[in-house]
Amino acid sequence: MSLPVVPPPPIPVVREVRAADTVRVMAHVQQALETFPIEQLAGFGGERLTQLGPPKPEQLPLPKPSDPLPELPPLPAVEESEKVTITGDRQTYDTRTQVFTVVGNVTVRFRGSQLQSDQVTLNLATQETIAEGNVFFVRGDQQLRGDRLTYNYRTVKGMVTQARGSLNLGTLNRTEASRLPADTAPSSLVVSVLGSQGNTGEVRRLGFTADTLTLDGEVWTATNLRVTNDPFSPPELELVTARATLKPVAPGQDRLEAESPTLVFDRQFSLPVPVNSILIDRFQRQVPTLLGFDRADRGGLFYQQSFDVVTEPSLSFQLSPQLLLQRAFEGQRGSLNFDVIGLVATLDGNFGDRQNLSVRANLSGLDFSRLDSQLRFNASYQLPIGDLDLVTQYAFRDRIFNGSLGFQDVNNSISATLLSPSRALGDTGIFLNFQAGVQLINAERGDLTPSTLGTLGRVQGAAVLSRGFLLLRGEPLAPERDTGLKYSPQPITPGLEAYVSLSGAYSYYTNGANQGAIAGTVGLVGTIGNFARDALDFTSFNIAYTQTLVSGLSPFFIDRIADTQTLTASLLQQIYGPVRFGIQQSWNLTTGQLFDSVYTLQYDRRTYAVIVRYNPNQGIGELLFRLSDFNWTGTPSPVTRVQGGVERQE
Repeated sequence: MSLPVVPPPPIPVVREVRAADTVRVMAHVQQALETFPIEQLAGFGGERLTQLGPPKPEQLPLPKPSDPLPELPPLPAVEESEKVTITGDRQTYDTRTQVFTVVGNVTVRFRGSQLQSDQVTLNLATQETIAEGNVFFVRGDQQLRGDRLTYNYRTVKGMVTQARGSLNLGTLNRTEASRLPADTAPSSLVVSVLGSQGNTGEVRRLGFTADTLTLDGEVWTATNLRVTNDPFSPPELELVTARATLKPVAPGQDRLEAESPTLVFDRQFSLPVPVNSILIDRFQRQVPTLLGFDRADRGGLFYQQSFDVVTEPSLSFQLSPQLLLQRAFEGQRGSLNFDVIGLVATLDGNFGDRQNLSVRANLSGLDFSRLDSQLRFNASYQLPIGDLDLVTQYAFRDRIFNGSLGFQDVNNSISATLLSPSRALGDTGIFLNFQAGVQLINAERGDLTPSTLGTLGRVQGAAVLSRGFLLLRGEPLAPERDTGLKYSPQPITPGLEAYVSLSGAYSYYTNGANQGAIAGTVGLVGTIGNFARDALDFTSFNIAYTQTLVSGLSPFFIDRIADTQTLTASLLQQIYGPVRFGIQQSWNLTTGQLFDSVYTLQYDRRTYAVIVRYNPNQGIGELLFRLSDFNWTGTPSPVTRVQGGVERQE
């Protein structure tokens, strides 16, 4: 006699079974069946059933409601991660094959994953599951949708057909496709004179589609993969490849490897990607390719290609060979030798608890007989001391830009500087930053006749008090395709703000000289429009006046204060559609000299940007293609700026 089919209850039922205890569960079922008197095992016609071995479950009738239930020992405690929770409209379970079949609004939770589908078949013995129709699979931070899923919880392997979903690649220093002037550092070449060092946050998920997606542990392999950072469909930008693999290199570090990938813009124009491996982790890396301009060190136009050499979770080493195009074309110092090849080597370490290592070697040629005039080197290590940061640094031929005094070189320097965070002074709205340090400097000295290299020690302290005053604040548009996110990766909030700051710096040199300065700055920064209409819907401006009182004179040119009255103004203006033009200029009002300026031309989209940037005073510029949501950043400025006698760190 077979077990009768019990009709399903009218409401969804939750069943919990621990896959690892399947044998013990079935042993309990067997024990219950063996407690029934053998006389009850009668077939039709009053004949006694006979069998070899223990009775089989499918041969036994269900006990009558009046029969007492057998006393069974309790099952061992079950860990939540080892439970299978199944909900659905209709469920059946075959005790012989140990297979659950669930139909309608199915949800399966097991080992930290969740599976939703129209129909799911789950084998408790093999831990193999098949889901069909509207599949939605979540494991950790990864999300998958598809038409059909086969997956084994024991081997952590499976396949999804017509896969689509998103990848959360962790918390990174976020790179926006275009940042507003108020979002960039004062020393940045982007049009700006005020603000923080840029936004950081969680990388938004990357959406994807694939014909098939094979899962093997933490490794995903896809065919006909299309990846986009656009939340809308059809996307304005896609990375397309016939085959790709995403695999974790280490905790917090993933590598996407693709076969001959191409970027497709608005599903019309495609561009081959010069790299087939993208590493995404906590480090900011230079964009894979760059067309730059450096008149002083590289003779003008150059091309740069970057490669990852070491990709450890806490350590990153990147090599960026350069072809010095203008030097080669113009035949400067010979076009067929190593003098037309440059190299940048970057080593970054992030050891947690604000401990960071940064090393950068910059070669403007590979003629090693002139290494002392081609190499620039800078290494720094940051160590937390309470809520302060101690930064130790060594620099060789550091390139300094000191306002109207122009470029200066620090031949050698060793320093230790204690930096404070930005501290709010109660509820006054005033913020305080300070730093103190000691340096041993070898650079050109202006107190010697004639000017020559000299070495002196320097003890320096500086502090800044600042406060902003919100005058007007508008409302951002809704984050929709044709409104707030039409040309910008995030909705823009119009507004107007005034700000004031008071800074002081004092430097003492071991030859007895000293230099002190107190500077006051007043400024106005504003944004008009939402960058959503086709023309003249975005204007961002910033204007600041600084008056400096100076006492004493530095023996070095690198930190001597020559600009005591300055005016800095910037403007970033939408011309038409995604095209914006920017200009920033700084004047010495005492002499009337324009000592610094930056021009930018930007093509900004929600998912990417193309930026042309040039500084004629410093003779540097770049053509940059930037993708939103990837941990790619522009090439670090080869120039350290000095303002008010204090170096401004990028």
